[in-house]
Amino acid sequence: MKNWKNVLTFAGIIAAALYFLSAGHLTMIGALLLMILVHEFGHWVVARSLGFEVKTFSIGFGSSPRLVLGHLWGTEFQITPWLAGGFVSINPADDSFRLAAAWKRISVLVAGVVMNVISAGVILFLMFATMGTQDRVEKPNTVTIGAVGQGTAVAADAGVQAGDRVVSVNGKAVTNVADFINYVKASAGSPITLVVDRNGTLSTITVTPNKDGKIGVALGTQFEIVYHKMGVLEAGEKAVTGTANGCVMIVKGLGMMVGLVEKPAGLPEGATDVRGIVAIVQMGDVAFQNGVYSFLMLVCMISFNLAVFNILPIPMLDGGHITFIVIEKIIGRPVPERIQGIVSVIALAGLLSLFFLGLANDIFNPLKLK
Repeated sequence: MKNWKNVLTFAGIIAAALYFLSAGHLTMIGALLLMILVHEFGHWVVARSLGFEVKTFSIGFGSSPRLVLGHLWGTEFQITPWLAGGFVSINPADDSFRLAAAWKRISVLVAGVVMNVISAGVILFLMFATMGTQDRVEKPNTVTIGAVGQGTAVAADAGVQAGDRVVSVNGKAVTNVADFINYVKASAGSPITLVVDRNGTLSTITVTPNKDGKIGVALGTQFEIVYHKMGVLEAGEKAVTGTANGCVMIVKGLGMMVGLVEKPAGLPEGATDVRGIVAIVQMGDVAFQNGVYSFLMLVCMISFNLAVFNILPIPMLDGGHITFIVIEKIIGRPVPERIQGIVSVIALAGLLSLFFLGLANDIFNPLKLK
C-alpha cells in the first residue's frame, strides 16, 4: 500500500511538471538528474570495485517518499522528490570503509567529481567531433534600431521605430554600425534621409541630427551561427583544453563570488550572485531555445561547477570528507567523531543558507536572460 502511495505521489509530481513546465525546463531538469546520476555512479562503481558493501544508491535526498527502482549487487536504487542532489550509502553496519586504507576511501570519495569532469569532457568531444566549434558572426547589412528616445527624441518624433533595419543614409549604403554613426555625425544639424526596412517594407524617413550628431537611437546588429568543422584528433585536443578551461572558469567564478578574484570589466550586474535551482532551470530553458550546441555547453559548465564545488574542503561535501582523511594521516589518528559532527552541522547550516540565498535571489532578483 505504501509503495502505491509513493507511485501516486511521483505520478502527481510528473503530471504537474508536464503541465507547468516547458520542454526546455523539463530537458534541463533531466540533464541535472543525469549529472547527479553520473556523480553518484562514480562513487558506487568505485566502492563496489574496492569491495565495499553499498546499501543505497539515491537520486534525491531523504528516504520518504521514495520510489524503489530495483536492486543490483546488494544495492537498493531509489529516487526521491528532493532532487537537490543524491547520495550513495555504504552499509553503516560495515566498518570496512572506516577502517580501510586512506587511498581506498579517497578513491571512492573523489570518484563522483572525476565522473562529472569526464562526462563533461566526453560531451565536449562529441560536440566538437560532430558539430565543430560555434561562432557568432555579424551579418552584413544588418544594422538595426534597438531602441529610440535615447538622449534625444528626434528619431522617435520623425517616425523611426525599434526593429527598423537601416538600409542607407543619404543614399549611402549602411553595412555596419560604424558606417551609420559616421554618416549621421557628418550631417550634424542638417536633415538626413534614412531608408529603413520595416517588416519587409522600405520606408523613407527624414530626421535632423542634433548638434552632437545624434538622433537618439540605440543600434544593434544581427548575427548568424557558423560552425567550424574539425577532425577527431583536433576534437579530442580541444575537448581536453575545454575541460581544463571550464574547471578554471568555475574556480575563478567562485573566487569572484567571495571577493578573492577581481571581476572583469563589463560583467553584467548580478552575474556572480549566488543562484539556485530555479535560475539553473531558467538558463537551461533559454539555452534549449538557442539550440543543441548552447544547451550542451551549459550542461558541461554545470557539470564542471558540480565537480569543483564538491571537491571543496567543506564538511558534508566530498572534499570535506577527504580533508578529514588527510588530517587523520597527518596526526596519526581519526578526527574525533564529536568534532566531525560539530563541524559538519556548522557546514550543513552554511550550505542550507547558500541554498536558500540562491532561491531568494532566483525569486526576488531573477536573472535577465533575454
